[in-house]
Amino acid sequence: MVHTSSTDSAATMDSDRIFQLIDTVVPFEACLYYQVLPLSLEGNLFKLGVVDAQDDSALDYVQRILAYMNCSVTTEPIASETQRSMLSAYLLHGSQIREPSQTETAAAPTPKKSAPATSGPEAETLLSVPDPSWPGSERFKGAPTAAIKPAVAEVSTAAELSVLDVEALHLSSPVEVLATLPAPQLLQELLGRVLLDGIGRLFFERHHERGRILWSQDGVLKSMLEGIDPVLFQQVIDELKRLTDMPVCSVEQPKQVEVERIYQKTHLLLRLRVMAVGGKEEATLQVLRGAALRFYQQQQLSNLSRDALRLAEELQRKVNQIRDRTRLSPLPLEGLPALEQVVKNVDDQIEALMHQHHPD
Repeated sequence: MVHTSSTDSAATMDSDRIFQLIDTVVPFEACLYYQVLPLSLEGNLFKLGVVDAQDDSALDYVQRILAYMNCSVTTEPIASETQRSMLSAYLLHGSQIREPSQTETAAAPTPKKSAPATSGPEAETLLSVPDPSWPGSERFKGAPTAAIKPAVAEVSTAAELSVLDVEALHLSSPVEVLATLPAPQLLQELLGRVLLDGIGRLFFERHHERGRILWSQDGVLKSMLEGIDPVLFQQVIDELKRLTDMPVCSVEQPKQVEVERIYQKTHLLLRLRVMAVGGKEEATLQVLRGAALRFYQQQQLSNLSRDALRLAEELQRKVNQIRDRTRLSPLPLEGLPALEQVVKNVDDQIEALMHQHHPD
């Protein structure tokens, strides 16, 4: 059953709750594709923010997700900018431990219409529907995920991206074979699987004093490796740290790094989050590509542009203060030539950027 409200709840959004619902009910990729945002789940009433209230395919998708929960859906209109800002906040500053949700375990049929925010073949991979067979999914039914302080995110990029070489030799072998491999080769096998296509994720969990690694692709659980020796489990996490240029030392607070790479001529972003749980480390690795990566890059550029404008305005204020002080008490300015050179360099780079985006 669907109810529609005319109230826009943007001003009172609870980001922690929204992030939790993206983690456990409506995946990020679906929010991006359908231009929706999960707002709250109170009892059997699920509140959904929608950019396009007439988008029947979005409502149909969410209703199928919630069918097993016997929930009613009420919708609230939200602005497109509000929705994108909240997704950006989730993507860049997520404050929940990302664990596999029972809603991310089967591929959804492709909608008949074009995606409002994305297009092309990549958009077709950003869908998933519920399948309660995900191992351990019972603990997510109505239960909040463990909250942690926001991770410190570090981004590593280069003008020319490094090529990610992966040598997986056991792609056709039973998954149990992987537990017999040394950590470097085990990681290669995991990467060979998670990098196959779409949006891949690896979940490294401590389970009954042993390690457990889950692999999902486009929200679909593909495989699970259980009973991993705890020493080998930690060694694989350490190998991931080396791969993403994260210090190998144990973390005390959640730490996140992001590196961009080229893999088989495809631009990827690898996001590794490592957190301490009970004095031991767990981790998630997310692979972004296609539409999700473009969204991420757009948000990064927007943030950098805002930061640059704020710094430019601060520079203007400082220069004004210098001008006013020298009027009252003329003194030699030793740093003026260096400041002039910096401003000239910035002007040249802005001109180059303008020409790059507006060559005519």
